[in-house]
Amino acid sequence: MMDALPLPDAETMQTLLERCAYYAYALARPKLGKHVDDPPIPGVDPRYAVREVVHGEVLALVSDVSLAEYDLGSLRERFQNTVWLEVLARGHQRVIAALNERYTLLPLKLCTLYTTEESLHEALEVNRPWVGPALDRVDGAQEWGVKVFCNRADLVTWAMSELPQLRQLSNTVKAASPGARYMLEKRLQRAAEQAADDLRRREIEALGQQLAAAQVRAAQAGTLQPQQIHGHAEDMVLNGAYLVADDEFATFRAALDELVAAYSPRGFSFELTGPWPAYSFSTLGQQETP
Repeated sequence: MMDALPLPDAETMQTLLERCAYYAYALARPKLGKHVDDPPIPGVDPRYAVREVVHGEVLALVSDVSLAEYDLGSLRERFQNTVWLEVLARGHQRVIAALNERYTLLPLKLCTLYTTEESLHEALEVNRPWVGPALDRVDGAQEWGVKVFCNRADLVTWAMSELPQLRQLSNTVKAASPGARYMLEKRLQRAAEQAADDLRRREIEALGQQLAAAQVRAAQAGTLQPQQIHGHAEDMVLNGAYLVADDEFATFRAALDELVAAYSPRGFSFELTGPWPAYSFSTLGQQETP
């Protein structure tokens, strides 16, 4: 059940009900073939459709939201309410997905708000110098995510069977007397685990470099997620975002498939996500949110 949210007093509520803020989704450029008669896209508050706000050559996509709900003074508390936040995030993502069909987008942060049209135009003016080049970079491209996971036990097993120095030690263990074998086995296990850890560090670096070189316009390493978020039994070792031109995706996917074939026997697994708007490659605009 949703926790009670803080509400202004009756007089303030009436004032807020009569006022709206601007909820900004993205800076944008219409895609070729966009039709003026496309149906309106409902905003995070479905009563208000998304519309364009033009400032010189900068185009912002916004919708109205009531200050009765998006009062800047109470948003910090509202953001602690997980149900309210999840509903907002789903609505925001729905709008961005619909806009992505019609525009080249530089997405803005969740709940980027401007309380007046003047403050919105001021922010667009501040960001005007970088908008054109940033849109050029993402035009005709989409963001793809590649998550890489490592099963350490499988990597240790692979190292013991494939690394020459460990194979030699393993043969020594097999040929040893029962009395000496126990200590040699311990030594082999420690050596294999150390080799696997060293190997994992080198492999992660190599994987990132190879993906970044696979016909991508830009690459960015994200924060590694804990298991309770990514849901895999293995450790996440790479969380990469890649800006890939639509006509280069086949090349990118072929490079990824080659990496999967090469690294899967070593205990690495891969997850491809997307396509997404260029969230990781958009310089964020000015905002008034807490």
